[in-house]
Amino acid sequence: MDKISPVSTNLLYAYKSQVNTPAENKNNSNTATIAPDIVKKETADAAKAYAIVAPAQKTVPEKKSIDELKADLTAQGKVEGKDFEVEKDELASKLTIFENGRPVKIYRYDKDGSKKENFEAIQEFSYPLDASKGLKHIETTYGADGEFHFRTFEYDRDNSPYKDDIVSYGTSPFDLEEKLKADGSQFARDIEYNNGRMINKTTAFNSKTGEVKRYEFYYGTQDNAVGDVAICMIDKDGFKKSEIYFSKDKTNYTEYYDSIKY
Repeated sequence: MDKISPVSTNLLYAYKSQVNTPAENKNNSNTATIAPDIVKKETADAAKAYAIVAPAQKTVPEKKSIDELKADLTAQGKVEGKDFEVEKDELASKLTIFENGRPVKIYRYDKDGSKKENFEAIQEFSYPLDASKGLKHIETTYGADGEFHFRTFEYDRDNSPYKDDIVSYGTSPFDLEEKLKADGSQFARDIEYNNGRMINKTTAFNSKTGEVKRYEFYYGTQDNAVGDVAICMIDKDGFKKSEIYFSKDKTNYTEYYDSIKY
């Protein structure tokens, strides 16, 4: 899980001094909720869609090598290239299971997956009955021992319930900082380079609400212009608890604390 940059620890300290209840306590409800501290009234629509296609209760899969898993599927009458697909590599491998032409599970392995100990994670996909509402799918990732990693809701950009008054796809970090100054928010800037791509990270502390948010601006490798933009909600320990990611054609909402309680 990504942690806040050391350059912004003074903002985090200010945040922690105002927090009495751990952020994790927000997830102890039996009702599935989606980041009310990030979005506004649109959250209600997202919650309804969530309830319609909520993933089934998770089960911890038996650890098997990728070839053992392939043999099991073949014994069930599954056809490679149609019902499932295997991709092997020296660094990472995966086996994808399809239903109605769409992936429903992806088993991920370290290296070539030749040992059951190479099994690392499983991704499960759920699809809405009516994709015209904007929700394309929900992806939930668990570790090999069943531990929750994250859950992502992918929406068409134009139909996404996740909007923000401050940033969106293509927003300049300098425009953001002007808005933060006008609002009286404290902020710190950090620059990161990843595979030749520059990421401008602006961490802001709102003294009125006690919130810490990290805004990430991703620059293109060709024209060096801002494209994708992310809003990360930071918990009291400096970790991301949720994120909204604005890209050209879609908007993703990701939660890093499991909001589904069975």
